[in-house]
Amino acid sequence: MFGSPETVGRQGGSALVGPPEPLVRTLCAFVGKMARKGEIVRERHRKQGGRSMGAAFGPSRAIAVFLAAAMALVGISLVGTPASSEGAVPFQFSVAGDFGSWSGMRESLDQLNASGSDFAIALGDLSYGGNTGYANTTEEAWCAKFHKFFPKIEIIAGNHDTGDTIPGEGDINQFVAYCPFNLKTSVDGVYGKQYAFDFPRNNPLARFILISPDLIFRVDDGEHYSYDVGTPRYDWTKGQIEDAKAKGIPWVIVGFHKNCIGAGEHHCETGTDILNLLIQEKVDLILNAHEHNYERSHQLAFTDSCPQGIQEHVFIPGCIVHNGTDAKYQRGAGSVLVIQGTGGREIDTFNESDPTAGYFAAYMGVDTIGAANGVVTYNVYPDRIEERTSFNGTYADSFTIGEFTPGLFERVLQVLPIAAPIVVGLIGFGVGGFLVWRNRQATPRSRTAKPRLPRVRDFRM
Repeated sequence: MFGSPETVGRQGGSALVGPPEPLVRTLCAFVGKMARKGEIVRERHRKQGGRSMGAAFGPSRAIAVFLAAAMALVGISLVGTPASSEGAVPFQFSVAGDFGSWSGMRESLDQLNASGSDFAIALGDLSYGGNTGYANTTEEAWCAKFHKFFPKIEIIAGNHDTGDTIPGEGDINQFVAYCPFNLKTSVDGVYGKQYAFDFPRNNPLARFILISPDLIFRVDDGEHYSYDVGTPRYDWTKGQIEDAKAKGIPWVIVGFHKNCIGAGEHHCETGTDILNLLIQEKVDLILNAHEHNYERSHQLAFTDSCPQGIQEHVFIPGCIVHNGTDAKYQRGAGSVLVIQGTGGREIDTFNESDPTAGYFAAYMGVDTIGAANGVVTYNVYPDRIEERTSFNGTYADSFTIGEFTPGLFERVLQVLPIAAPIVVGLIGFGVGGFLVWRNRQATPRSRTAKPRLPRVRDFRM
């Protein structure tokens, strides 16, 4: 139903969960109990010389009752039960990377200011290109300009913010000082480099995990942040994901600057280990930048046709568990990856000949009609995440991750293994009762007359 690209367009649109298996089991037990009671009543009537159960109810009424029960069982299975919200408070956030100080930054800030988001995340490459005109230092100027338009901005480093690409270009430590973490929730880790937080603070809906794969922090001690299997940073990320799941936090969202898959100018600089960890854990949303365009993936997961996950420089169709061209992703089925390097730098091309281009369902490159800078906005609810682009152009995209009920045909196929034996049993029970009734009606009852005893007269003196 949600497993292959061939099912595009056949999914339904209501946010329901199904089939309600506990209810089905309850109905099965009830039907079995009633059937046993029916046998007992029928046997009691037979011994007492009364009418059979079928005769008592009437054959048509008995069969109608059994068929109605069967139809009700199937109907309940097809409809499903509504998803629970548990009273959590929805929120909205916006994301973009590669703001720099280019002219496109102003366009993105206008879009962000109009978005109504509770906060924004800047996915790295804050400090290159252009001129803000706000202060003497790059970091102070950038934060001052950003805060003028939108105060609640949280940051993670990009390769232009660590002193590695061009010495002296930008210092993430200074960005942290001028753009401090300002949400009312606690931070686990090192803000700006590798950290996590839950939002909202009370009854959180999402855990955000922000990391720095393949960044070399020359502004510190020159450490290369590696997230290969077995490294402390890999284990830290995995622990954050597992902790969020153990605490019942509905959504896990992971963001980092450099991408591993993407049909732009960059290839997999981070290595595949960290991306495959996120996909294997079925992280709901993966946020990247680095490519100066917009790209939205299909839903990705490990499968029998993709046992080792994503590989470099090759497209593996089996890693796609749902084709995202319908913009509806089944919650918990896999990961959705979004590249939004649209914050300020000129939009680059989307290279359709790139091997990893096949992983993407939608994109905006420089040649796309209506392409422009801007941000991507996400609305987070207990049962779904809704995305929409906010670009300063006519191009628009949106999608939803939620609990979608398949169409009627798919739902029938889904519940058929459960409902079919019950329906057949109910019909058989009703038909059996009818046949017993008909057989007894056709067989004449033999009446045995009691012997008449001679009357004894009492002769008394």
